[in-house]
Amino acid sequence: MPAGSDERRRARRPPSPALRAIAGVVALAMLAGAIAVGFLSLYREFWGPSAFAERYVRAIADADAQAALAIAGVAPEFSALEDIGRGYASDALLRSDALASTITDVRAVAEAPLQTDEGEVTVVTVAYTIDGVRDEMVFRVERAGMSGLVPAWRFETSPLSVLDVTVRGSWQFAVNGFEIDKRQIAPEGVEADPLAPVTMLTFSPGNYAISVDTAATEADPRTVRSASLLDRVAIDIQTTPTDELTQVVEDSVTDFLESTCTTQAVLQPQDCPFSYDASWGIAQPDISWTILDYPRTALVPDGNDWRVSPTSGRAHVTLTVQDYFTGALVPVDEDVYFTMVAEVDVGDDGSVHITIDRAT
Repeated sequence: MPAGSDERRRARRPPSPALRAIAGVVALAMLAGAIAVGFLSLYREFWGPSAFAERYVRAIADADAQAALAIAGVAPEFSALEDIGRGYASDALLRSDALASTITDVRAVAEAPLQTDEGEVTVVTVAYTIDGVRDEMVFRVERAGMSGLVPAWRFETSPLSVLDVTVRGSWQFAVNGFEIDKRQIAPEGVEADPLAPVTMLTFSPGNYAISVDTAATEADPRTVRSASLLDRVAIDIQTTPTDELTQVVEDSVTDFLESTCTTQAVLQPQDCPFSYDASWGIAQPDISWTILDYPRTALVPDGNDWRVSPTSGRAHVTLTVQDYFTGALVPVDEDVYFTMVAEVDVGDDGSVHITIDRAT
């Protein structure tokens, strides 16, 4: 038999059991490695604490308030709000209508364990672009058991914020275009202090523009950002009177001086800012008042209402006075300069009540 046939038989001889075992182990290791890599990828993208926090921010980005509130730990416990002195916070803004920020490029950029007295918390940092500005927010996530074969999570601290809004000069204001009346959300209702801040829960991250646009008062939008866990964000808005309110007040002052003050044939018209001193004699009943220069009204804030800052006018009086010493009837024809102030109360229906007084 040729020598080459033995060599071919040896070449065709199957691998030894040891080699087959080694190859199997290597294949299993590679398969296990691939499964581990795949699991870690799925864990990172779908099942881990970073994915959990990202899912919440994406719900905010989609303006899906219902989905955001359904995530475990988003709605704060009453005790957590009590701890920051805001147990009465309103949920009026926890709606899709109030979510006006454009949020894109949502991505978790850091994840780290943190040991607390209550157990381990995972601190997750999520970066995003909000209304064109790059920003990030830190969340605290904790295990909440298992959901089937994968871990379940919840926010250890609610990611909502608290917005304290003080609006001076108006009961009504808007947040991101959503109209609010302070008395509808204040715990005291119609008995609410008009200058006390109203407290509302808001989703974080988010930008919130507060504005006023009523027939009597207005205020340009001012924006605050909430981006912290149960953070308290305060804003104080001073409204300004509209042209309509200023005109109403000016017309009311003019009408009051004409129809109430000049029609009184007395030296000191009741509730009016001017008078004439005829203490040197006895005034006769022929007293007549006219207004020569009407005061120009300038409204300034007065708590939750308005007042007319001190302003000057000129009245004219004619009368006859009998002199105490001579008994002569002396005709009087004089200008009377006066300075007045006024309190302005704007009613809920837009009505205006004005109280005029002499400036002191």
